[in-house]
Amino acid sequence: MRTILCVLGVMVAVAGSTSRAEAAPVYRWCANYWDRGVVTCAYDTFQQCLDTAGGGAGGYCNENPAWHPAPAAAPRQRAKRRQ
Repeated sequence: MRTILCVLGVMVAVAGSTSRAEAAPVYRWCANYWDRGVVTCAYDTFQQCLDTAGGGAGGYCNENPAWHPAPAAAPRQRAKRRQ
């Protein structure tokens, strides 16, 4: 009986954790550490990146080449009134 309950518990846990995978966010700014060959693209703003890379860590920041701005929403067309 315990074995069956354990198996059911594991099945429920696995079923609950296998939701649809979401794409990882692509951040706008990358911190580059040229002396270590490390690039970390995890910053929304240039200032966040600069605080990390430029704060004595020996790095610099540049825009992530994989980042693309979200498309602007199209303006809504007003319905023409019949006269």
